[in-house]
Amino acid sequence: MMGTFEPGSHVRLRSGGKIMVVKHGSTATHLPDTLLVLCEYRAKNRLIQGFYSARDLILAPREAVSNQG
Repeated sequence: MMGTFEPGSHVRLRSGGKIMVVKHGSTATHLPDTLLVLCEYRAKNRLIQGFYSARDLILAPREAVSNQG
């Protein structure tokens, strides 16, 4: 469901891509008809953070999370 991502949950974009971790809920920004979720992931020894629309995110399968190591 939209907007139900708990901090610490592993998610990815519906279209695929990197597994990301949802950050603290208070950083979510409400805009009309959308909910932006702050997520982060590591890439090339850098921590990348960004806001993603909740409707574009899905929970990542547990297998995918454990394989990211």
